[in-house]
Amino acid sequence: MPLYTYVVNYKGDTYVGQDKKSNFKGFVSSWTSEIPSSALKSLTPQLAQELKKLAYSDDFIPVAGRTNVWRKTILLDDSEFVVIAVQTET
Repeated sequence: MPLYTYVVNYKGDTYVGQDKKSNFKGFVSSWTSEIPSSALKSLTPQLAQELKKLAYSDDFIPVAGRTNVWRKTILLDDSEFVVIAVQTET
């Protein structure tokens, strides 16, 4: 399985994680449940629960001009929660 690096950004805080999954959509559970509570200061437990529900809505879109890079933006508490997925190893 490929290794994916995912970068999440929310209200000025950033978290980077990695996981091996069959495809870049397969790690939604990783970046929604494995973000340490201290990593994104504005992501309260209540917002984290909302994020888990919203994470499967809409699709990742390929980043133009890049290979094996996708982006997804989720509107969470009137702010953009951005996820960038990069296939870093095959």
